[in-house]
Amino acid sequence: MDAEALISAALREAGYGPDTIGSAMPRILRILDSEDVRIAVGRTLSRKEREYVRVQLELGLSVSEIVAGLQR
Repeated sequence: MDAEALISAALREAGYGPDTIGSAMPRILRILDSEDVRIAVGRTLSRKEREYVRVQLELGLSVSEIVAGLQR
């Protein structure tokens, strides 16, 4: 089971409806991706770096592309 399906099932079980889950899921997945970036970089990100990661995720870049940009 992938992360999205697992989170969706947990939210349904908690009583949230399909509309709520559908609107919250993109944000939840971006939060998980940003945590993946932090883990890949291996340190806490500065506020400026966190903003950079947020914008890049909203633009649709992958975690590996963002990590490469941070390591330049």
